[in-house]
Amino acid sequence: MTSARTILVDVRRRVREGGQAAAARALRLTLAAVAAFLAARWAGTESKPVTAALTALLIVQVTFYGTLAETMRRVVSVVIGVGVAVTAASFVGFTWWSLGLIVLVSILIGQALRLGPHLLEVPISAMLILAAGGAGIRATDRVIETLIGAGVGVLVSVLVPQRPRTRSAGMAVERFGDSIAGLLDRVSSSLQDSAVGREEAMGWLDDLRAITARAEQVEREVDEARESRRLNPRAAGVLDTTPDLRSGLQALEHAAVALRSVFRSLADGAGVTQDESRPDGSGDEPLREALAVLMADLARAVRDFATLVRAEGDEAGEQHTDELADALDAVREARVRLTELLLIDPREAVGLWQLRGALLAGVERVLAELDAEERRRNTARRREEAAAQQRRAALAAQRLRTTTRKVVADNPAIKRAAVRPRERRPDR
Repeated sequence: MTSARTILVDVRRRVREGGQAAAARALRLTLAAVAAFLAARWAGTESKPVTAALTALLIVQVTFYGTLAETMRRVVSVVIGVGVAVTAASFVGFTWWSLGLIVLVSILIGQALRLGPHLLEVPISAMLILAAGGAGIRATDRVIETLIGAGVGVLVSVLVPQRPRTRSAGMAVERFGDSIAGLLDRVSSSLQDSAVGREEAMGWLDDLRAITARAEQVEREVDEARESRRLNPRAAGVLDTTPDLRSGLQALEHAAVALRSVFRSLADGAGVTQDESRPDGSGDEPLREALAVLMADLARAVRDFATLVRAEGDEAGEQHTDELADALDAVREARVRLTELLLIDPREAVGLWQLRGALLAGVERVLAELDAEERRRNTARRREEAAAQQRRAALAAQRLRTTTRKVVADNPAIKRAAVRPRERRPDR
């Protein structure tokens, strides 16, 4: 029941966060397909020019830069396929061996041109044209419909640009941090209830590995957010915060790696004894409670850090910095308390001393990755560098305009050529 409720809450959250973007993308794709279909029919191709609609549907990507790249690859693929079919039809008819020949030649040409995911578009176009008789109206219509669909797809991307995906990428980073924090909350709850067993600690380690495996998907979303800004008019004049998202994701990944060493120390320490009468972690209530408090504070710090990174993506991170600083202070206090309880003479228990030293070192590493002041300085430095680049670009454009005006002013011939047409108008 709890699992079903958790899944339902997660689905509702995803719909609420991504519903608007999904609806906007669906409308853009629908508009592109219908517009391409109507344009191709108006151009007088087939009565049902679905190729144009299909091309527009496949070309319109999340990013305008991606749309342009997709357009070039698809147009080249179709034109090459039609060219192979027309050439083959001039010499041979439609037979099984001619079909195999054009498929082989089309794939080899596509591989040579590195068409990537559009490689199969070449033999598909060639087979369809060859089956329809080779050259003629069918081949011409397919090329025209492809060009119309590509043009409409690019036009829709220009007139109805997609909103930069920075917000969705920030939410993905925040969800990644929430997953790590949720695991730490479970660890804290288990430590409060009973002593840690080796199998239980190894289970935490496996869960953390599964969480860190999702980092690659989150990184792809951050890359898509950066690509969505390229050649996008809606991103003009808006600060690029994707470097902040990327650095935040990397900090969370490094913190997760440090936590793996902490969980490994807990798992190994579950089987080590300081003396025969007192196994490590069992029967030591103050130590276990201090460790539970530390895990709970770490969960809060990781969650606040992920919230800060998401807010930085929306350029509203300052209000969350103080919350993260308070959470990190609580972690430091819990670490000091735990350190006092873990103090033992290394000559009396070498194994415990090494394990507890690794545990504290892992916690220290997490604190370093989530440091609020260090992140504030790095974020400010990145944004100052970005602003400086924008200023240099503006100065370069201004110098170009000034130089152009000076060249025109210093060259009377150019000035007379620009003025002469206006001087001749009254003589007409």
